[in-house]
Amino acid sequence: MLPTWFDSVISSQVFNAIFFAAPTMLANVTPMLFGGGLPMDFRKNFFDKRRILGNGKTIRGFIAGCLGGLLMGVFTMWWFNNIVEVDFQITLVNGFFQGLGAVTGDSVGSFIKRRRNIPSGGSLMIVDQTGFMFFGLLFGMLGLQGGLFPWTYWIIMIPLAAVVHTAANAVGYTLGWKEVWW
Repeated sequence: MLPTWFDSVISSQVFNAIFFAAPTMLANVTPMLFGGGLPMDFRKNFFDKRRILGNGKTIRGFIAGCLGGLLMGVFTMWWFNNIVEVDFQITLVNGFFQGLGAVTGDSVGSFIKRRRNIPSGGSLMIVDQTGFMFFGLLFGMLGLQGGLFPWTYWIIMIPLAAVVHTAANAVGYTLGWKEVWW
């Protein structure tokens, strides 16, 4: 038997938004852990003579992000389809789509930074902290049946992503895992 407070937690929009976006969050971390290798842009330049994405966006990291999202998506699919009462049903591919969205959003941010002449590792506030979440949630809608997730998930997760992303990067910098705090 579950404790009585558990019902309050699982019916919370904040809890459900965080849990729904877990594949996006994991997909944003896995390229850092498992990436490396050949850059996605094959070290090619765009029309403006600048790199398309830069060395930090690799094929292995992109695939790792998609797979990380898929793995977390299996658990969130089970959770939302069996434990929590919501107006939508998550399919098996939801986590993959969230992962694909997260790494796509991060890549779009890198593309924008290169066009603005911001080097790899340079900061473009707001885009760096929220782009992955925006695209992860957007692509995640492709993996739903029977409706959309509540609009409140957007309101909760975009600002939360900015705060958590900045805090996690600051911790990584403090521990020597990252060269910059952002």
